[in-house]
Amino acid sequence: MLMGSCLQCGSVTLMLLVTVITVDARTLAASDTGAASDIAAASDTEAASDTGAAGDTEAASDTRATSDTAAASDTGAASDTEQLPTNNYQYLDGHQVWRVEEEEGNTTILQQLHVAGVLDVLDHSGPSRTIRVPPESLSEVNYNLQNAGVHYLVLIHDLATYLRDHEVIKLRRGNIGQTCTSSSCPAPLTDAYMTFEQIEWYLRHLATHPRVEVTSIGKSVEGRNIWLVHIMPATTCRGGRSAAVMPRHHQRQKHYRAAKARSIWLEAGLHAREWISVSVALQLIHNMVRECSVGRAVHVYVVPMANPDGYVYTWTHQRMWRKNRRRNHGSNCDGVDLNRNWDFQFGVGASSSPCSEIYQGPSSFSEPETQSLRDAMHQVNSVSKLMLVLALHSYGQLLLYPFGHTTEPAPHTPAMRRLGNIFAQHAKVGSGTVYDVMNSATGLYFSSGSTDDWAKGVLNTKFVYTLELRNKVTFLLNADQIFPTGQEVWDGLRAMIEALTPEKLSE
Repeated sequence: MLMGSCLQCGSVTLMLLVTVITVDARTLAASDTGAASDIAAASDTEAASDTGAAGDTEAASDTRATSDTAAASDTGAASDTEQLPTNNYQYLDGHQVWRVEEEEGNTTILQQLHVAGVLDVLDHSGPSRTIRVPPESLSEVNYNLQNAGVHYLVLIHDLATYLRDHEVIKLRRGNIGQTCTSSSCPAPLTDAYMTFEQIEWYLRHLATHPRVEVTSIGKSVEGRNIWLVHIMPATTCRGGRSAAVMPRHHQRQKHYRAAKARSIWLEAGLHAREWISVSVALQLIHNMVRECSVGRAVHVYVVPMANPDGYVYTWTHQRMWRKNRRRNHGSNCDGVDLNRNWDFQFGVGASSSPCSEIYQGPSSFSEPETQSLRDAMHQVNSVSKLMLVLALHSYGQLLLYPFGHTTEPAPHTPAMRRLGNIFAQHAKVGSGTVYDVMNSATGLYFSSGSTDDWAKGVLNTKFVYTLELRNKVTFLLNADQIFPTGQEVWDGLRAMIEALTPEKLSE
């Protein structure tokens, strides 16, 4: 059984078809551990409890996880790797990558061509754009850019050849017999990108942790599970001291109990090719479980893989695939952009063409993936008020706040900007990586039907963001970028949570 993967640059890659095995929900989260249950029942129980979710002592460590730790056999990942070929470049022969120069007016023409489905805008790092142009569109895109007076540079003449020469996929075997305890749990790989099979392996064992529930909130177009990880507030941390019985004063205790009815929502993998978003989400889960004091005042809900079909397809067929795997009737082009399918200002900055990378779908919430996410977010918000929604994407190193369909300020814009700056300041401390905090529509292109706009416009969540991860050049990151990217996001997210939960008690 294939247990993991790695993406690295600098070596030649051959051809492989990765077999993906889907794990049934009952297998993933056995009922005898209490690890998987209905989301509404679990949230109701937690919201009603006065003592919190876990009675066991959490052995939280301040020591940072390292890639060596994540790769060690006692975390569920064997130390040996096997380099195998892949065939996920087969549809990219003749595709080119162009860098469009930063000139006034280039955003408008690129947006028009993007909507028409003749090119793919890859980055979100500012007016200068990196685009992918398929061979059948080379003449058309060249003509339109020249006609608009927009200059460009060809960076890659054949994307398939480039990827074969620069990407190396490593599959890592793992120890599937390990389970979690109150003090330890297998860590996700931080030196290798993980296949869908490996992700389900990790979640299966994570579900045995006493503070974790793993639930399938629905099925994808092709029938794969969409997993939701619920990390419950901890009542005890290092040394067995209970937060519930050690308030600084009575008022703090009241605040803590009130805070248990609040939650944060993290989403990753909505765009299939953005592998780093999935790896970062898994690191955030691991850190949240390990460092229990950070999340002791809130429920944390994480969907680490929101588009499983598309993710599998990026491994088996098309590395640059972005959408889900919907078969669009009457078209030779498959897939719907799940980040244009939400029912808020549906259709603005999106495309009605199935061949476009930003195809919105035949109607809002036409896709089972977005339906499942919507229903789960509504359910969580009804029993545990969502105070923060963070959608992980790549790339561009941007923390974007709503709205995307207009430059008019959304409710709580000053507060979102202030909290965003807290994230950026703390994310920069360890690595020096700069994340710019800005409105989604400012300096970029208009878009709607996205998770963040829907959370702000429909759920009225106060703090909502889309985080574009490393880097400013490509989302085909070396595997050695997984750990530092996850660590800087954890530093920033931890600071955001602490800023939002001033009643968090000291140990």
